[in-house]
Amino acid sequence: MSKSLRNEYFGPYKLIRSIGSVHGASRYIVLCNRTDTNYTLYRFENIHNQHIRRQAFHAFLKMSAVEHPHIHKIISATYDDRGQLCVITPYTGNHEGIVLLDDLLHRQDGKFGVIEASRAIEHLLGAVAHAHKHGIVNGTIKQEDLLVDRYGCLQIQFYGYESSIRSSEDQSASKSSDINDEVRSIIDHGYTMLTGLTTAGERINPSRVIKRLDRAWDTWFDIGLDPLDGFESVEHAINAMPTNSNSPEWLVKKSARIIPTVQVGSLLRRRFRSSQSSQARPNQ
Repeated sequence: MSKSLRNEYFGPYKLIRSIGSVHGASRYIVLCNRTDTNYTLYRFENIHNQHIRRQAFHAFLKMSAVEHPHIHKIISATYDDRGQLCVITPYTGNHEGIVLLDDLLHRQDGKFGVIEASRAIEHLLGAVAHAHKHGIVNGTIKQEDLLVDRYGCLQIQFYGYESSIRSSEDQSASKSSDINDEVRSIIDHGYTMLTGLTTAGERINPSRVIKRLDRAWDTWFDIGLDPLDGFESVEHAINAMPTNSNSPEWLVKKSARIIPTVQVGSLLRRRFRSSQSSQARPNQ
């Protein structure tokens, strides 16, 4: 235990050890003296803008009401005696510290099996879909926010925080673009989990990397990673996953689902009839 933390408390939580920082918050393992259980304390020491700090505080309060196995639970959000925003969450790490998706991939030689990767993608997309039902959107999900708990399950850390600290103008500008970025970022992580590769530079179809992989995965990633189009929503991405039996009818881009099918022959006949009728009117 660090000597500087030995006698430091935050309410009933005794600070045990520093475990780095994230999003500008110092992160500590703490021990609750009421339950004798370890938790994680995040202390935002560098948010000097009062408006942004209030926005972040309200975002954490809102997220504390959201329960999902793949969204990191916010237990409490409050201010300490120095006016710094502090957030308490469960401690998901082990005796060595917090475990990230990147750490787990490193232990698994850079990628997961097809079943494991597809399940992880479904879990993350399902968590985002659940948050959207509560009116909360985050935007791009960063690698540093994908935690792995002691049971090997992925959890999204600080979901909703990214969007909460943007300016009012940015928040109102485009919620739909946040959703698109969010879905695309999860699919990007999914590509790495499945193939062990990144999407930087020229992307290789997964079927070229994994033997006997359903080529529907190639199409799914082509659509999901399209920077201009992509899936309509999180639900669209989930339904289109090749693990679902009805995926072929969903495995299309936005525009293909929005633009109605037009029968060229009937369109020409309608135009031809309208042309004839317009010519006939003067003679009537």
